[in-house]
Amino acid sequence: MNPQEINKRIAIACGWDRFCTYEVNGKVVNYGHPPNDDKYYESPIPNYYEDLNAMYDAESYIMDESSIEYEKWLRKFSCVWHVKASKKAEAFLRAINQWEEEWKMPKAGSVTESSSGSMRMNKTSF
Repeated sequence: MNPQEINKRIAIACGWDRFCTYEVNGKVVNYGHPPNDDKYYESPIPNYYEDLNAMYDAESYIMDESSIEYEKWLRKFSCVWHVKASKKAEAFLRAINQWEEEWKMPKAGSVTESSSGSMRMNKTSF
């Protein structure tokens, strides 16, 4: 997942809606409607991927079993007190079952054709 996808998924989990994308000064920026906001206009969604303050706000949306799962993931990455915002964002999405693993292309030569004509993966490629 790229940082924009991560930020948008966390924003959705935190109650943001009505998303759109604009190009601002040559940079793509995601906008959305903040939760509990009566205003009509959109605001830039927080940069959860890079901003610990944004992740601090997002953590208040984790409830019940998800908070236990979130803590487990944080501990897998590092000491809880020294986790980067990007890893907190990943742990958050994993805790609420919204994380998607990136599919990686097999290495060259790792797929071979069998005598029957079907394709198979070589076990040594991973």
